[in-house]
Amino acid sequence: MVEVENEPPHPPRFARCQCALRGDVHLNVERMMKGLWDAPSILDTPLLGKHEESIRITAGNEFLSHLRHLAIRMPTTWVCRVVSDAQLTTAWLASIALQGKEILDADAYKVSTTHLTIPDLVVPPDLVILRMGVKVARNAAASECLAEALNIREHENLPTWVWDEPHYPLDTGHLFWSDVVGRILRPWPHFSNLDLPGSVTKAQPSSGKKAGSTKRLKSRKTLRGGPQ
Repeated sequence: MVEVENEPPHPPRFARCQCALRGDVHLNVERMMKGLWDAPSILDTPLLGKHEESIRITAGNEFLSHLRHLAIRMPTTWVCRVVSDAQLTTAWLASIALQGKEILDADAYKVSTTHLTIPDLVVPPDLVILRMGVKVARNAAASECLAEALNIREHENLPTWVWDEPHYPLDTGHLFWSDVVGRILRPWPHFSNLDLPGSVTKAQPSSGKKAGSTKRLKSRKTLRGGPQ
């Protein structure tokens, strides 16, 4: 801590030094998503200023650089959480297990003891980023879990980002897709194919078509194992 100049009779005032501030920012970024601090730095992102809006993002791991660019510029009191679709269903399974009901899900053994309900998982943060494409085991209630999470955030007047992958978009055929989910997401701005190191991609209405990328990215693997 560094003492800030102050005139008597006021008590002494202190502020964090630069190294302490950097450490606090580092901790806050890592709380959002483990390893986020190590994402490559970029020059700019179209996501700056969007942290109070609900948006949809279709991108691979390059999204992490854009999220880091935003996160390190936010106050250390700002709370953001990246929640996977698998965590959503795990929280739902916990509430079902407490009711003693039979669970028909290959991931039933992963019942959460940390988040016992979907509201418990998604309500507290200032921003929740729902990462789609992590859960593979089928669950008949998957789309309802997502719709409930989105509706709860909207009811609480809190912004949500939905992050899906170009090679497994949240659309017809997706494990978490339903007409209800489609109606919720339809009016949201849609960012797709975010570039590195700087992005000039513009937000487009969510019409099912993806905006073109201004730069080709090197081939790499996504969560689903396909090239991007």
